[in-house]
Amino acid sequence: MSSETKGKGEIIGKTTATERFPNTVEEFYFWVEPGKVINPFDFVSVEHIKGTTTVGLVSSMKLITDAKSQLADFISSEFGKVESVPQTPRIETTVAKAKVMSNISAKLPIEVLMPVGTNKIVRFATEDEIRAGLGLLAVPEEKRIPIGVIEMSNGTRVPVFVDSEYLLGPQGAHLNISGITGLATKTSYLMFLIQTIYQRKKDQVAIIIFNVKQDDLLHLDEKPIDITPDDEEMYEIIGVSKETFPLSDLQKGIKGVKYFLPRGFRGQPNSAHIPREHYVYAYALSDVRNRLDLLFHGVPDPYLTMRGIIDYIMERYGRLRFEKDVRDPITGLVIRRAKSLVETWEDLRLFEDYPREVVRYERTAWRFRGLLRQFTTSDLFVNQRSNTEVYLGEEVKKIKAGEIYVIDIARITDEREQAFIIGDVMRSLDEMYGEGGREIPSKIIILIDELNRYAPRIGAFEEISPVTEQIREIARTGRSRGTILFTAEQFKSSVDRQIIENSAMQVVGRTGSSELTSDVYRFLDPEIKDIATRLEKGELIVSHPTFRRAIKIRFPKPYYKRIG
Repeated sequence: MSSETKGKGEIIGKTTATERFPNTVEEFYFWVEPGKVINPFDFVSVEHIKGTTTVGLVSSMKLITDAKSQLADFISSEFGKVESVPQTPRIETTVAKAKVMSNISAKLPIEVLMPVGTNKIVRFATEDEIRAGLGLLAVPEEKRIPIGVIEMSNGTRVPVFVDSEYLLGPQGAHLNISGITGLATKTSYLMFLIQTIYQRKKDQVAIIIFNVKQDDLLHLDEKPIDITPDDEEMYEIIGVSKETFPLSDLQKGIKGVKYFLPRGFRGQPNSAHIPREHYVYAYALSDVRNRLDLLFHGVPDPYLTMRGIIDYIMERYGRLRFEKDVRDPITGLVIRRAKSLVETWEDLRLFEDYPREVVRYERTAWRFRGLLRQFTTSDLFVNQRSNTEVYLGEEVKKIKAGEIYVIDIARITDEREQAFIIGDVMRSLDEMYGEGGREIPSKIIILIDELNRYAPRIGAFEEISPVTEQIREIARTGRSRGTILFTAEQFKSSVDRQIIENSAMQVVGRTGSSELTSDVYRFLDPEIKDIATRLEKGELIVSHPTFRRAIKIRFPKPYYKRIG
């Protein structure tokens, strides 16, 4: 290796520019040396003026020849004889387009924003050039969060990280990932990120995870059985330890995973898998008396008649009385009727004494009682919690740095009950920050899969549900207090726009071409959208505030046991 090429990447071509396809400050073209192989998302570098180096990202390629039309090639092969030797050999070359990622210099104080000249040698970028092109060299070690590996056509594998301030705040916050179910590996990627964050910032971060798919996330403390040599190599490259999440043990002083399972038939957990250590949660009316509005997620109420009843109950809880049958304890016969306080779900279902200004029409009260009965007669809602059952809202307010709460809602069939649980946790966090008086983790990460169920996109004149508003508010203001959303869904276009737009880091797995036509994917160039339709499992496209362009990465499977 000569002194000129030492420390530089392999030569793959030279820059070119034409009147029709000029080089600009945003992109440049180069022809590829015959026999060389490159792919979209490869990083390349070109020596530029003033001793600077321009780092580019290959976005597309095309092969051009001197033929004026396909008909010329047809005629050259003796008018369509496939086995014939063409009479006119064609001059051909592959021309690639690269998007400028950065123009780097160790000497100049400012970036040189000049187009790349022609006939400049193009090389595969080195690891340092790739990191410089992504703006990562200046990120301090303690702020680096690994997000995956860049793989290039020449075999180079480069670990990629982001600045935690742009993922966990305060500069930016929140992450959203979308893609086809199964192929996009959305949950696996979110859990991989949580694993890396937990290992680096365990003393600062608490995590709340909602399990929405069978027992998908109920084995975090168990060792995986599907880790491949390729996964192990990526773990080594990235610098993340292969460790399961610890199981919380208060007696030993170990902070880790706590599983919360919904109450089912006769008080048993309603879960696809019951971990060795777990808590069963349920809801009494006294627990959620000030958040009954969350129960009516997705219920149309254009004239706010239902909201009037809900507000009346929440404002006067503890003073509402109704006539209740008093029965003989031996015979069971009704002895008399007496005034009693509304204290349980059954009491509230029987309460009818709403003032005229709240219930103008009798059918409104009928509708409210009917929906209340429909929403609260499952085993999750109890008139009184047993000593072994907990209220999630109280538990959430106790969360400490280093703890991971896994809240199972997978077997709750009613989507409104699932939304209610999520909304209740969000509101409890709001109350926790408002109450003060205790040590609160610096960052609380909340993972919500299937976001379109709980925060769907609505029309301009549609009413937003209280649960959606709760999630939207955290997306808007959460970074300032350290509440961070990690969300996932199949289609970004089906999710509330404000939540998507407030997510600093956008990740896309394999996605259908029709979905990619939605305007929520405007952050992707057209050429990248084409590639997104054919991504392999485990490949993702990542857009981050500090990256000038979206990049493609791979990541290892997260280190916990997966079923199925």
